[in-house]
Amino acid sequence: MAVDKPGSARPNQAHCQAMDWQDQARRQAGVISRDQLRRHDMSSDSIDGLVRRNALCALLPGVYSPRPVPGSMNQREWAAVLWSGGVLSHRSAARHWQLPVAATTIPHVIAGDRRFRGRVAGVRVHRVELDTAQVTTAAGLRVTTRSRTVVDLLRAEPFGTARELRDRALQLGWVDERGIRTSISAQLGRTGNAQLRRLLAELEVGAQAESERLLHAILRRARLTGWVPQHRVRLGARTAYLDVGFPAQRLAIEVDGRRFHDDASDRFDDDRDRQNALIAAGWRVLRFTWRHLTQSPDLVLSRIVQLLAA
Repeated sequence: MAVDKPGSARPNQAHCQAMDWQDQARRQAGVISRDQLRRHDMSSDSIDGLVRRNALCALLPGVYSPRPVPGSMNQREWAAVLWSGGVLSHRSAARHWQLPVAATTIPHVIAGDRRFRGRVAGVRVHRVELDTAQVTTAAGLRVTTRSRTVVDLLRAEPFGTARELRDRALQLGWVDERGIRTSISAQLGRTGNAQLRRLLAELEVGAQAESERLLHAILRRARLTGWVPQHRVRLGARTAYLDVGFPAQRLAIEVDGRRFHDDASDRFDDDRDRQNALIAAGWRVLRFTWRHLTQSPDLVLSRIVQLLAA
């Protein structure tokens, strides 16, 4: 039977210690911070020695990876979060939530401390307020929640991209108008609030009901063109406003809202009279319900495309 020699426990303890911090680094995409190494009872001299021997490779100030570790976007994100003490955000958080915005090769983080003034190449730091309720984790990595990520992107993305994201987010319930308004009032003067207000104002002007906004989102997501919200049509002595009109194809799209026809028999009759007048004037009419828009958007789109093609 082998007998341990005096002092043999020390290298075994060092081996276990090394395995502990290396295991943590593996769980963090091959990244570990100097503070985390210190919590594994490693001295500054020991850490510096590992760096000199290339057992640790500096990625950012105070953030390392054990060699050999292949670089990856996930590794850069972990390094940025550990270096800043912050939370992954904006386009970087969008990658984890699979939001429809352009990919980024530069990690975006919201600094954990508003007084944080660190700056390094290859990391985009946003110094804005962040409530703890707006933070979650993805495979252990701290990221902004989906709703907070959406609002941050609505502020920062080009207007066309922000508009498409707004429509998709509203349709799928990732965020609502009330949440966007609350974000503006909670951070008055923040860069991007003007764009948020513009996005909200466009909703109010371009659609008369939530059901119409859902229809607009379906059309925009499919990149259909040539449609006009609240299109004005003269029908003899009366004027009709179509929920959505394709004037070139003389196609009218009408939608029934969530509370359509609740104790509104007069409106029901008026809608049928208008629809008959449109058909007599050479218009084709498609009518969809709230259930169509929310539960079968692909069916709505396919029927519109079919008539446009015809």
